[in-house]
Amino acid sequence: MPHFDCKILILPLLFFACTHEQTYDHQLIVQVEQTPLRAEPNEKSREIGLLRKGEALKDLGEVGSFESQIAVGEELVQTPWIKVENTRKEIGWVLAWALEPRQKRADWMLQKRLLVYFGQNLSAHRNALVLALSTLETEEQMAEAWKQGTELRDTFLTVLSRRPAGGFSPQFNWLNGAIPGFIFQKIGENERPHLFADYQFWMDKALKTKGLQDDLYFQTCLAAFPHDGIESFFPVWKFQISETESASQLGTGQHLKMFLQIDKARAQGLLFGKSLDAIREQLYDDIFDEKVRYWQPQGKILEELEQILETQPKCVWAQVLESIMIRKRMFEEPEKNGIVLNLRSGE
Repeated sequence: MPHFDCKILILPLLFFACTHEQTYDHQLIVQVEQTPLRAEPNEKSREIGLLRKGEALKDLGEVGSFESQIAVGEELVQTPWIKVENTRKEIGWVLAWALEPRQKRADWMLQKRLLVYFGQNLSAHRNALVLALSTLETEEQMAEAWKQGTELRDTFLTVLSRRPAGGFSPQFNWLNGAIPGFIFQKIGENERPHLFADYQFWMDKALKTKGLQDDLYFQTCLAAFPHDGIESFFPVWKFQISETESASQLGTGQHLKMFLQIDKARAQGLLFGKSLDAIREQLYDDIFDEKVRYWQPQGKILEELEQILETQPKCVWAQVLESIMIRKRMFEEPEKNGIVLNLRSGE
């Protein structure tokens, strides 16, 4: 069956971009009354000339390394810099905010921002993924698209975390459209950007493909985040205490339910085996990690651990079941073993 290959799909996209630029010499139009053309992509750079509303410009395909923030009336606008050539053959930099493409394209500004923050190669990978998501037919293609999407998300966030600071703190709301199927949210006191999976988006895609492996995998993800289907740091087996803190919900039956859901998904095949294993490992950590605190009282926790031992889900290996037996004995003497239980009581 065919697989989604990002390298193959990038080539026609790049070819399209090149032929598009050669066909239209003046792709951009100035949309404000007037704006300066500058020698470098910053507001303090030397002014080459003045561009006026309606003037046609050639997009030279380059963007500045940073965006700028300008005041437009009472509003602050964040915008990239675009390298252009005017009809007088003057070449310089202009704020993208002041321009619009002759052939209107809804994602034009997004494409420019992708280049500013992530460069050509990652932007091309993103565009190839968008194309692949529009042509999915099989569960194999779906598995590859999910793999590419999560890897691209992680790469984007790594690049942003290592990016040097510019002249202002940029807003990243535009990241909502950066990778289909991922939702932008600000995290922590520093409001660092994060992209969380929208599992309902992926489930809707999976329901349209041939095969059940993708359906059952995303059902598992939705079971982990039943409230709105949006990934977060607080899956159903955790109780959120604050923006950054949580307690385990061991004792509510959610761990056993998730183990059984993983079994159901794995029974259809292992296209999503690594992703399912990652969920299972999170559940293991929630049971065994010595740093975890527990929301439920001792009786409920012991009851669920006993249910897991009796049910013996297939994804919980024999060695882990033995470890659960040992952990259960530790929960019988929580103070002796440094385990914090029953946080819900407030004691």
